[in-house]
Amino acid sequence: MKTVKTARGRTIDMGALAEKNEKTRAVSNLNMNGRGDIIDNRGNVEIPREEIQKKFYKNNVPGADTETVSIKAEETKTEEKTVVEEPKAPTKKQKDEVTEVNKTARTRDDGTQYFEVEYSDGSMQDIDI
Repeated sequence: MKTVKTARGRTIDMGALAEKNEKTRAVSNLNMNGRGDIIDNRGNVEIPREEIQKKFYKNNVPGADTETVSIKAEETKTEEKTVVEEPKAPTKKQKDEVTEVNKTARTRDDGTQYFEVEYSDGSMQDIDI
């Protein structure tokens, strides 16, 4: 695990501390030891943590209760080739055809008016009125 340095400068190995106290009753409102087993009043393990984990994953994680499959079984399967269609290039007629998309009347700061025209190829043009 991790080593932590305290405010007084001491280093604590958290892994060693957890391993040392895994049989000790945890300070909480649950009847558990430091390892995560549910214990009785005398400190005997009633339900081990592995069983608790299995029940949790079975109820909360989809597919956790399914059987494991060997990787070698997947290697023998034939791979399907996926065909990716490339987007079709626009025809010459579509490239040459530029149409007016938007035409807005505007006024400049000096008071002159103009039309702001936007075309289908993204270009803009100002036409004085």
